[in-house]
Amino acid sequence: MPHSHTDEAFLLLTAAQLVCNNCLVANGDESLTRVIDTFLDTVSRSLSLSAAYKIGSLRLLQYVACREPSSVDLCLRRWEFNNVTGQVAACGDLETLKWLIESYYPDEFLTEVVTQASDNGHLHILTWLWENHRNRGYWGGAELCHAMENKHYEVVQWLRSHVAIQYENAQSLIRLAAADGDIKLVQFLRENFDVEIIPALHTAVCNHQYDAVLWILNTYKCADLAADSMYSTAAAIGDLDMVKIMFEHGSVEHKEALFKAASHGHLHIVKWLHEEKGVSLDGEWLETTMSDSYVKIPMDVIKYFHQSTANFVPRCAMDAAVESGRVEFAEWVWVNSNARIPCSQQAIDLAARRGSLEMVQWLHEHYSRKLGSGTMHYAAENGHLEVVKWLHQNRSEGCRDATMARAALQGNLEIVKWLHSNRNEHFNLDGVMDAIAANGYLDVLQWFHEHRDKGCSIAAMDKAAACGHLDVVKWLHEHRKEGCSHRAMDGAAMNGHLKVVKWLHLNRFEGCSTRAIDTAAGNNHLKVVKWLHVNRSQRCTPLALEWLFSRSDNVLDTAAFVLSEFPECRAFRLRGTFRVARLEIVEWLLVHAPTALEECCLEVSSWNWYICDWLRRHHWLVCIQEYTGKAVTVFTKKSSIEM
Repeated sequence: MPHSHTDEAFLLLTAAQLVCNNCLVANGDESLTRVIDTFLDTVSRSLSLSAAYKIGSLRLLQYVACREPSSVDLCLRRWEFNNVTGQVAACGDLETLKWLIESYYPDEFLTEVVTQASDNGHLHILTWLWENHRNRGYWGGAELCHAMENKHYEVVQWLRSHVAIQYENAQSLIRLAAADGDIKLVQFLRENFDVEIIPALHTAVCNHQYDAVLWILNTYKCADLAADSMYSTAAAIGDLDMVKIMFEHGSVEHKEALFKAASHGHLHIVKWLHEEKGVSLDGEWLETTMSDSYVKIPMDVIKYFHQSTANFVPRCAMDAAVESGRVEFAEWVWVNSNARIPCSQQAIDLAARRGSLEMVQWLHEHYSRKLGSGTMHYAAENGHLEVVKWLHQNRSEGCRDATMARAALQGNLEIVKWLHSNRNEHFNLDGVMDAIAANGYLDVLQWFHEHRDKGCSIAAMDKAAACGHLDVVKWLHEHRKEGCSHRAMDGAAMNGHLKVVKWLHLNRFEGCSTRAIDTAAGNNHLKVVKWLHVNRSQRCTPLALEWLFSRSDNVLDTAAFVLSEFPECRAFRLRGTFRVARLEIVEWLLVHAPTALEECCLEVSSWNWYICDWLRRHHWLVCIQEYTGKAVTVFTKKSSIEM
């Protein structure tokens, strides 16, 4: 039996190591060793710096760097440099960062280091950069926000004492400061940047920051600070102390807070509002208000309503009981409502979906007319064989013609077998084997092949390939005659399933269309694109780059390869709004595809002053500027801005 490629490579490397270690190095002849090394090295030429650093090895990084081609595109080199320096900073690896910044690329501006070091709490990276290469660091971006979000308080204090806060970050920062209860920072931001205080109050309420909430309420006595939304939020999260604070600082609709507390199961707040503050629980209001939130009302709250309102039980109570799966709750509702409370079909179907046999049996006794074919159908679809068997023995409605197919699509083979042996419905199995193949359930597919051989077409292999189920593809190839179409390889390529693409190429004759390489590129599957380029004749079209950039801007490696190998793609154009997080993308597009940006707008996070300033300097016009909500700035190249 011939060796695999892996076995052959291993034997070759073993022989080379033996010769080098025992013959060449021992004799002091290292020049020939380097020649052999270069000949055998098929990795470093295709390995990026960021890929090389994934194992955290400076030595491998240096090895790959010294073998870089001399004619690397400047934008690509800067892109990869900032990728790898960001990785290194995120790991806190100062030794490697020093080598990259001082030896590998000593003049490049660092767009990722400060943010990544702050995000991961590496103060030693920040202090070294500040002391040694301050002007190369991207300070004043979102680093303070990242450090606060991740609770790196030592980094937060250092950044506040060294880096000026930008206006574009102030609204995000005040929310984070309020979440941490940092009253001094909230006050500083409010006084110096005139940011909105209500979002900060809401964040403080959600994070149980009582002192911050009290300070904001007492300092900024605005009519809307104690609005219903704040009060209701405190009730919804179950914070009684916060509810009391909000109660004392404004005239609000207390029943809204009671509704939020009840629907989220906070009985202690319901009791306090009703018993301590006199919020009424009249039956009509309860019936109207609670009807849309029954699934969230727990048993203890409904019992409290019953005790406090002259034995009132809301009509939603039975649905709540059934959907909770608690038979004792359903029994309580039945008894205390004198069997007058209805149960919806949706609740009964959900009990079957969840496989609650005890609840299904209870419903059979009390709401017999409500159970129908859907009950067995939903139980079977979700794999609850015991419920299916019980319904088969105790009910006459049976199931639906789609039941077997639905069970099969979920991979419930035991249910399928039981239905086949015990039910006599004329099940609709059109396309069922196609769908099973798409879901990758080979055992279910094999059973249908042997027992119910229908519902299979070329779509079975097409869909299995597109979903990456190589075992299913192989089985269909060996045991079925339907075959596939070019959509099999197209779909596999689109979703990045290179093993499936290779197998189809070697074992099937249908091939692929240009959609294979276009969609592989569009979904940033660079390995698939490279393989298709070498092994297939189809070429990329401009659609590839349009799709690629419409999904992400972190795609420069793939874009550069496509444009270098398929120059006809240069004519692509981006439309609508293109979100930009890295300046290298814009620079690369302007150099290599200058028409690509003519019909689109560029959306940049407002805190990203580095990109915003560059675009302004290069005559891009601001058409939208927003510092709340998304906090973005939108640029256009058009001379006249149509609003």
